[in-house]
Amino acid sequence: MPELPDLEIFKTNAFNRLSSKRLIGIEVFNLKKVITPKQTLIDQLVNRDLLSINRIGKELIFDFGDQRVIAAHFMLNGKMSIVKEIETSEKEIAAIKFKIFAMRFEQESIVFSDRDYLCNIKYMPPRAKTPDAFDDAFTWEYFLRIAKRKPMMNVKAFLIDQKIVKGIGNAYADEILWDARISPRSMIGKIPEENLKALYHSIHSVLTDAIDKIKLISPDIISGEERSFLRVHNKALEETETGYPIIIEKIASKTTYYTKEQIFY
Repeated sequence: MPELPDLEIFKTNAFNRLSSKRLIGIEVFNLKKVITPKQTLIDQLVNRDLLSINRIGKELIFDFGDQRVIAAHFMLNGKMSIVKEIETSEKEIAAIKFKIFAMRFEQESIVFSDRDYLCNIKYMPPRAKTPDAFDDAFTWEYFLRIAKRKPMMNVKAFLIDQKIVKGIGNAYADEILWDARISPRSMIGKIPEENLKALYHSIHSVLTDAIDKIKLISPDIISGEERSFLRVHNKALEETETGYPIIIEKIASKTTYYTKEQIFY
């Protein structure tokens, strides 16, 4: 599943292709995943310019002004494709399997697809109440307050709970916990405050570093996942750079990668 660093790159690359281009058409291929009627989307969005593409948690937000936005959540296997609006574009779009939704711009079309048909497209979704990991509202004080409210919660489950902080998924939760040297088997309430603070700082540093790494390795990516640089949640590795064997285990209902150098609290 694409997580915060992936989506940060997706939004930049997609906007570089589509910035200030006028929307000229909309296609709905899966009525169950696009709840708003197609005609409503056409009436309210067609002939408007794309002003920006933002990200909130694991959603990309396509902003057409006047609070008219399309939110796309890729879920586990959702993909975004951009095809040129040329004579062959119809064939290119037709060749994309498992299509859910498409927006046609003046020179290019953007198509969302998902082999599992889980990718969600929402029009004008309600404002998120939970802070994103990069929001100013995601402060140390907020993090500590929520941690104290949920002392018996597993720390990995805490990090990936989108009602606590948006944007962190399975892979980066493992990377963050490894960076902070905290075992994913720990309970949040048993972690000393100084170590909780280290965990909080690891969230920003790990995610920021991942964005930089993806830019170098896959600068043009708009779908999928770039995971080759991960230091612990990495199928290609048997041990970390610190020489500890990587343990793979189900924790918080997720396949989790960690080592014995991470302290269990």
